Amino acid sequence: MDNKAKKNIIFLLTALLMVTHKSWAEEAAAFNKEAFIKSASIKKRLELGMIDCIAMALKNNSEIQVKKITPLIEDANVKIQKARFEPDLSFDFTMEDNTDLSSTTLSGRTTTKTKTDIFNFGYGQKLVSGTKLDINFYNTRTRSNSIIQNLNPEFNSEAEVTITQPLLKGFGLIVNKADFLIAKNNKLKSNHDLAEEVINILTDIKKSYYDFQYNQEQYKAALISLKRVQDLYDINKEKYAKGLTSNVDLLQSEAEVARFEEAVLAAKAVMDMAEDNLKLITNIVDDPELWNASIVLLENLTYEKEAVDLIDAIKKAFDHRPDYEGAKVDLKSKDISVIYYRNGMLPTVDLVGSYGLNGLGKNYEKDLSHIGGGKYPDWVVGVSVKMPLGSDEEKGNYEKSKLTKKQALIGFKRLEQKIMLEVRNAIRNVDTSYRMIEASIKARDAERENYEAQGSRFNAGLVSTLDIITYQERLTRAEVNFIKSVIDYKISLAELARAEGMTLINDNIKME
Repeated sequence: MDNKAKKNIIFLLTALLMVTHKSWAEEAAAFNKEAFIKSASIKKRLELGMIDCIAMALKNNSEIQVKKITPLIEDANVKIQKARFEPDLSFDFTMEDNTDLSSTTLSGRTTTKTKTDIFNFGYGQKLVSGTKLDINFYNTRTRSNSIIQNLNPEFNSEAEVTITQPLLKGFGLIVNKADFLIAKNNKLKSNHDLAEEVINILTDIKKSYYDFQYNQEQYKAALISLKRVQDLYDINKEKYAKGLTSNVDLLQSEAEVARFEEAVLAAKAVMDMAEDNLKLITNIVDDPELWNASIVLLENLTYEKEAVDLIDAIKKAFDHRPDYEGAKVDLKSKDISVIYYRNGMLPTVDLVGSYGLNGLGKNYEKDLSHIGGGKYPDWVVGVSVKMPLGSDEEKGNYEKSKLTKKQALIGFKRLEQKIMLEVRNAIRNVDTSYRMIEASIKARDAERENYEAQGSRFNAGLVSTLDIITYQERLTRAEVNFIKSVIDYKISLAELARAEGMTLINDNIKME
């Protein structure tokens, strides 16, 4: 991909990756069978470059669309866990009218009627340290027909602050924020998973593009070979008419024309299949106007030698590979789980403190005045201890978290080894592929010179028809081998970029 294409791809593909939630929520359009049938009889030309194929795939590829939703789900999980530390307000308002038989003759009534109005509101919040804060304001008004009730109506108001601080189980920032931190890590990991999926899709797109390009070139080579055999047939036909050759040479060249025509048809069938594969991965098949179009590739079959270094490639891989970054994030989550479940085995020891102000007034105004003046305070300080007789569940969770972390560490080490081997193999393939290009150029040029020389001998009657056909096939095979070596080199560079985790950076694609 040239520099101009790389600059253009920043703007185009960044926009394509910024897909809104609304677009994902929309229902898929119904399959328009009539539109596809109508366009089947219309043959169009669709000119595509590599940047176009990448853009189409990033916009329409279903695997990428699914992966794009996952970070949104994880973001919702982060909000859910964050809500655990959000404050809440409570309001209670009740009215009660109660009639009972009098429990004592002192009430002066056979039945006692009591009306109670209650209005309370409170504020509660759990802090990230595990501290629980409750602020409540209680208000009660009681009116009764009992003559022994001194104040009628009676008002009772109280403002109270209660603080509960865990000292062992439930103490610590990491312990209390464990679910929130893990949710954030899961969101971060989902972003790395999305990047890895995009890298894989981009690599597959390039391989499909190059595969179609290779089959196109192979088809062109088959046509050139057919033209050579047809020219040979025309020469033999002219010689036969002049009595300079036997009908054996004529029949043989005629049979070779038929065989090469079959080869051209076979090459075209393979090319058409490669074209369909490219349409499939770019989702062109979903467009009723383009699904039957003939693709014309804009890039020519060229190559440039790229310098590669094993040490530099390994460093890039450990700096940029999304699967490696995701594995590191996963290890952090495993560490948090171990800390959380280890704390869960401790007994519950909470320091509890409460301070309140009572009203004790003859009316509501007096109640509020006493509370405001702090005339009748009360307070409580204590320690609450809870120790389970059995703790198998807590111990099991802790052991499970340690074993899960151990598994993750083994997998992480294995991933590091895998990355180094993948990078080394990718470097080897790049080097081998380039050497194959150099070798195939020599072989192609040698076969071309040999064919030209043998063609002169054939014209002089020194080489048989069968021999010249053999030289033609050797030249065609050498030309196809050169094409394949160039394609293999391009694919090896794409695979190296994937092994290094540099695909998005090399193509100037930014994840939004």
